[in-house]
Amino acid sequence: MQNSGLFEKIENNEIIELLKCIGIKTKVFKKNSYILRTSAKIDFLGVILEGNAVVSKTDLIGNTVIIEKLKTDDIFGHNIVCCETDKSPVNIIAKSNCEVLFLPFEKIVTPCEKLCPFHLRLIKNVMKMISKKNSILNDKIDIIAQKTIRDKILAFLQTYKKEEGIFSIPYSREEMAKFLCADRSALSRELSKMQDEGILRFKKNCFEILNY
Repeated sequence: MQNSGLFEKIENNEIIELLKCIGIKTKVFKKNSYILRTSAKIDFLGVILEGNAVVSKTDLIGNTVIIEKLKTDDIFGHNIVCCETDKSPVNIIAKSNCEVLFLPFEKIVTPCEKLCPFHLRLIKNVMKMISKKNSILNDKIDIIAQKTIRDKILAFLQTYKKEEGIFSIPYSREEMAKFLCADRSALSRELSKMQDEGILRFKKNCFEILNY
């Protein structure tokens, strides 16, 4: 828990005091179980302590779009509790066994009577993590705003390419298609064309951009 960005620059004994003050709970979710369902009331900030999950939204005719994947140390719920609504617009499903930390949002952002410096540090960490998550969601808007599926693929892959060479993405083909709001067959065809044209090389979820 101390390794979480939520508790950055906060000592272990201070974390213990914080958790007593705030009132938290942890829960383990089995693979493929719901961590959060659409329309569920949410007044907390969630932190993935271990495992990974996927955030998705299903429209009225049953089409599912993947919004993002959550990994260890990622937060969720921040974009809901910061707004006037208290109902979740998304599903969050565990893609592996997950341990999740739940913290009451109001108690996080409201300093206690003691005005403990480590509580103030926690608030700064929360704001930092929210800012980072918003940046990731802005990247997605830029990706899906691309006009062609090829441009969407290249914009998507660029967000995971840190340097020259092979890199991996945390999505299966089906998940990638849902993230890009694309048909899976169309995605597979376009990837194959791009590989034939020498634009990229891939095997499963490992990619290398060759000419872009």
